[in-house]
Amino acid sequence: QTELDRIVALKILRTNISADVSFAERFQREARALAKLNHPNIITIYDFGRKDGLFFFIMEYVDGTNLRHVERTGQLSPQEALCIVPQVCSALQYAHDHGVVHRDIKPENILITKSGDVRIADFGLAKLAGIKDEAPLTGTWQVMGTQHYMSPEQFEKPTTVDHRADIYSLGVVIYELL
Repeated sequence: QTELDRIVALKILRTNISADVSFAERFQREARALAKLNHPNIITIYDFGRKDGLFFFIMEYVDGTNLRHVERTGQLSPQEALCIVPQVCSALQYAHDHGVVHRDIKPENILITKSGDVRIADFGLAKLAGIKDEAPLTGTWQVMGTQHYMSPEQFEKPTTVDHRADIYSLGVVIYELL
């Protein structure tokens, strides 16, 4: 956004997916979920829309990397890992307090700035509590999330997932870090 003198990230739904109603709804869900959340450890959304049939949103650019990359480089000590965890917990608590369950906590969705601050990203699978007009995006047989990080209840009863699924997923992430 040159007029605001800031670098932003632009997320666009691929053309072949934009036509798929469920993916388009999921993209809109992410924008709504992010727009509700104003927390230093959650990616900030600046704008959202649809142009020429393509959904997009403009969000905070994180100058850094994701936790998976840091893990793979072997540059993360247990002490550094333990500095990341409270920031993720703070972000998740805030999201949960505002009726948002992320449903896909994993190292790729935990971004780390060059100064060591954490941002939670990718609320594309977020479940918004209390939204009555939101059509279900999955059937009872469909499971959403990254399997390795999913809680048992997310597999067994995906439509009844609550904040505990995020806590379970974060537990898996912490286990991998240590």
